[in-house]
Amino acid sequence: MSIQKMPMLLALSIAVLSMTGCSDRIGMAEQSMTDIRNQPAQPIEPPPKAELVEDFVYSASSQRSPFLPPSLVSVQGARTSIEGVRPDINRIKEPLEQYELSQLIFRGVVISPEGQRYALVQRPDGSVASVKVGDYLGMNDGRIVEITPTQINLIEIVPDSRAGFVEKPQSLVSPIS
Repeated sequence: MSIQKMPMLLALSIAVLSMTGCSDRIGMAEQSMTDIRNQPAQPIEPPPKAELVEDFVYSASSQRSPFLPPSLVSVQGARTSIEGVRPDINRIKEPLEQYELSQLIFRGVVISPEGQRYALVQRPDGSVASVKVGDYLGMNDGRIVEITPTQINLIEIVPDSRAGFVEKPQSLVSPIS
């Protein structure tokens, strides 16, 4: 045999040996999987017992909510229909009052040359309308009380089972804050 054919024969024998090694490993893996499948199933631990949690009495309900912006705190004041809160049925509805607040998208703020701040609100059909403080949005007589760069704060008049109607703060927040 010549020295030139030696490296070729060596490479061929290494390839054959490595192939037998692969089939041997596959056989070992298949055997291990068969052994695992033949073992009896392990019992499942029962779920932990539920702990009894003591009742918590919230004592700060008479204080200002930390989740409301300060601009809404003064108008929130939990007024009910006993004090005269009810929707004005004689008021002509504005165009954006035919949509639920969840259907409207706050897109941004524009300030006029006179300094008047307008919010841009997108309707479900894709068109955009401008609104200002004092305008109405949504189906619950939502009157705009503040426009910030990231949201429109409004007060809605919603039905209450006890008192007739109550004022409820609500916000229309920009999707890109």
